[in-house]
Amino acid sequence: MKLRKSLAILASALMLTCVGCKKSETKKNNTDVTIDENDPYTSNLEIKDYDGYNFRILIRPSNIKDQYLEEGTGDPIEDAIYKRNLMVESMYNITISATPSSHSNYETDALNSILAGDDAYDAIFPHSRAAFSYATQHALLNINEIDSIHLENPWWSKDIIDSANVNGNLYVLDGDISLGRYTGVMCLYFNKRIFDELGLDYPYQMVKDGAWTFDEFAKLVKSGAKDLNGDGVMDVENDQYGFQTGEWLSPIAILYTGGQRIYNKNDEGIPELTLNTSKTVDIFDKYFDLMDSAGNVIYADNIITGPDMFREGRAMFGNNGLASAQGYRNMDDNFGILPYPKFTEDDEYASIVNGSAHLLIIPLTVPDAHRTGNIIEALCAIGSRDVVPAFYEQSLKSKFSRDNESEEMIDIIRDSIIYDLGYVAGGTFQSIGRDLARNTTHDFSSTYASQESVALVALKNFNKAYGGIE
Repeated sequence: MKLRKSLAILASALMLTCVGCKKSETKKNNTDVTIDENDPYTSNLEIKDYDGYNFRILIRPSNIKDQYLEEGTGDPIEDAIYKRNLMVESMYNITISATPSSHSNYETDALNSILAGDDAYDAIFPHSRAAFSYATQHALLNINEIDSIHLENPWWSKDIIDSANVNGNLYVLDGDISLGRYTGVMCLYFNKRIFDELGLDYPYQMVKDGAWTFDEFAKLVKSGAKDLNGDGVMDVENDQYGFQTGEWLSPIAILYTGGQRIYNKNDEGIPELTLNTSKTVDIFDKYFDLMDSAGNVIYADNIITGPDMFREGRAMFGNNGLASAQGYRNMDDNFGILPYPKFTEDDEYASIVNGSAHLLIIPLTVPDAHRTGNIIEALCAIGSRDVVPAFYEQSLKSKFSRDNESEEMIDIIRDSIIYDLGYVAGGTFQSIGRDLARNTTHDFSSTYASQESVALVALKNFNKAYGGIE
């Protein structure tokens, strides 16, 4: 199935206006597109006429609306994406189309056709690990060599540029062209009613002061459990818990609260296996001590095998991707959003994006890399200006009120996003937190020792295939 739409006649309604501002105009397809020279998002875009070119996107079915809609829907986020595409279509005299990929094999649907030299897509948005599969099999353009993509611009994610730039090779990208990093970034949610009943201050000020640490979080979690039915036994069907999570959530995210990564680059820029540190041991020890205490629960496989206690108002803290904020807006209780705590005050806030979030890759077979880069840069810049604010607005509104303090928290989360190559690219220890959650002893040291040699070989192979490092 191929989804297509022609250049919209509504483009004239999307003309940017700014009273008293100097503007430049470019005539495209009989439509005047006005670019405000004082708009930092669009003023430096290179506008060209691409003569009706069809810009083709491959993306997972569940994520198509992140990049493409045939018409407006009345949903603020979807309408912002739709209008962004209309504007870019008009600016460059192109059409945009999208094809849904499969959900198998991390969606490497286009790999064989690219390797065969077929020009089928201009941009692909696959699962992050699929993105690296394309890269290590030499099916992608090196983004460093596309001069029309300007990585210094604030709408591109700096951490993935730094992390995935190996030996001059950068094959994956993320930024405001997609909401994937916003919807998939891990964060905490807290129940305001439970805090109020316990007479506790919301943790917002601690976060802003840099004092939001794991120890502070643990104190709050331990105060939140309550035997609601008074039977002397804590059970997930009837009682109130301090923290509800899943195997693929906080056990994964907790590693980064102490500044640890599975892979770090050495002074020569080569990724090394850096997971095995005393601090990693301390982080997992403290985390699982908390989770093994009464009144906290980790659901298996991140599938809700029991009730959603946070949504029901029976968990002081929950956690998920930031997209869950929209699903919580109709809870009976009001909630707030927080970044994960630092492990200690000396650490920095760190927010990992769920590995299932997609990344942007560009096939080796695109016929005009400069054109592809121009269109991608425009989609990202205007997405930053128009789509991201719509996401903020919709995520933070509830039936109670807009939570302005949670908006500050989202800014902190956004600014603290990290991409660990040892997690997003896959590898032996990609799911170390989840593996430990499944192990009743939660023993990091023995788990690491049993797999280190395999992990080192996997990393050597990755460095050679991705970075060209012998």
